[in-house]
Amino acid sequence: MTCRIGALVLAACLPVAAQGQQGAPLSAIDWLEQALTQPIGPAAPPRQTMPQSLPEPSAQTDMPAEAESGQITSRPLTKSTLDSTGLFAAARIGLPHDVWGGSTLDNVIAAIARQTPDMVPAAQRLLLRLLLAEFAPPQLNADDMVGQLLAARLDKLIEIGALEQATQLLETASGQTAALNARAFDIALLLGEEDRACTRLQGQLFAENGEAARIFCFARQGEWQSAYAALGAARALGGLDHSEADLLARFLEEEDGTPSLAPPQDLTPMGWRILEALGEPVGTGTLPVAFAHADLRGTSGWRAQIDAAERLTRTGVMQPGRLMGIYTHRRAAASGGVWDRVRAVQALDDALDQGDTTAISAALIRAWPLFEQIELDSAFARIVAERIAPHNLTGTAVMLQWTVLLLAEERLDRAAQIAPDTATSRLAMALALGDSLPTVSVGSIGPVIAAAFAEPALPQPQSLWLRNDERGRLVLDALAQIAGATQGDMLAAERGLATLLALGLTQDARQIALELLLLDRRG
Repeated sequence: MTCRIGALVLAACLPVAAQGQQGAPLSAIDWLEQALTQPIGPAAPPRQTMPQSLPEPSAQTDMPAEAESGQITSRPLTKSTLDSTGLFAAARIGLPHDVWGGSTLDNVIAAIARQTPDMVPAAQRLLLRLLLAEFAPPQLNADDMVGQLLAARLDKLIEIGALEQATQLLETASGQTAALNARAFDIALLLGEEDRACTRLQGQLFAENGEAARIFCFARQGEWQSAYAALGAARALGGLDHSEADLLARFLEEEDGTPSLAPPQDLTPMGWRILEALGEPVGTGTLPVAFAHADLRGTSGWRAQIDAAERLTRTGVMQPGRLMGIYTHRRAAASGGVWDRVRAVQALDDALDQGDTTAISAALIRAWPLFEQIELDSAFARIVAERIAPHNLTGTAVMLQWTVLLLAEERLDRAAQIAPDTATSRLAMALALGDSLPTVSVGSIGPVIAAAFAEPALPQPQSLWLRNDERGRLVLDALAQIAGATQGDMLAAERGLATLLALGLTQDARQIALELLLLDRRG
């Protein structure tokens, strides 16, 4: 058998393209908050006409406090710790630094794990900010380990595909643990940064199941004898499961004509990269959304890039402008599905360039339902709102123009000028402009919004959490409730909005309510 020398040569990480809005200069924090939602990948050129075991916590100064369970607990002083790692201050969200209050670590981690990206875009953005902000860590019981909360936040970021944001958190962290190293390794593999992943792990702690990563890195670095020896020892000691060991053996010993192996049922980033190196790539379309980043490296076809960008935009981790850059990369040569969206976007782009209001109206009417069908209507609105605002459109297009401006939170003065005279419009404009809500009857969501903004008392246990200053837990619970609206649970949506209002997150609550009103996300 011959060694597979030079295997797995993959594309390196490509720079993040930051997009600032036109107008006033951005502060450093404003720029960072925009950059947080931009994924790894090249800006498309214009077209031509997982939890691991953790080490014991390091010594630190603590303040004793009584936990609800009666156990002795501790809370670190306000200094930088692994679990307080963040990219901007809590005040940027409108929440206090001590956002977890009396919450236990287990409760916070469980609340994070319950989050889903299946919610309206404004709620997705709030969740992302909450995962990335710098907060004081929650109460720690005697058995809690430093770094567990950061690991839980990273797990959720990876789950929704926010790999660039997760990388920034890891680079900001004040220390490392075996569990954090494992997550950094997986993220780097998903972003095509194998060499950086292996370099980071040199001399660092490995997680309990990190032997596979160690063998992989030996091979990447050309240390084949060490890789063989480590694989043999791991097999003898039971350090690898059967499918993982077979995949690594195939990677190290491949010969021409070697039968293909079926992909493992739970395909890891490392397993996915190995199969790609063996010439047996697994398409990312059926894999978790984090794998979609691989199709943005410039080595995949245009269709794969579009699919990946749409998935990442839908979960709220990619700036819509990046999606537009990929849509306009070249002219579509086919029809149906994704190609209809490409043609519709390009037709609207051309009409806006020409300033032809009749063509703009026709293109907007054609494009909107195509993006509405795949729940990218809000992203589409953010792509076109600024350019479409000044035009005097006709017919049905005026209603769509108004909807676009509200969803994009762009030119609300112009939206007020062209607002239709309907009950939905009056409620929507009040939400957008911060006015008192009118008494109107608007389908099933109108009464829900009205009830939430009537300042009702929070039920148990939410009212108890508020008294206990567990504001972070309340936000997470509210987001989980609002996500229930996508399954038709209007009572949950009402409670979630009421909770955000009780916490003072009024602007977030108004935009979420507006999107529940205007977008079809209810069942």
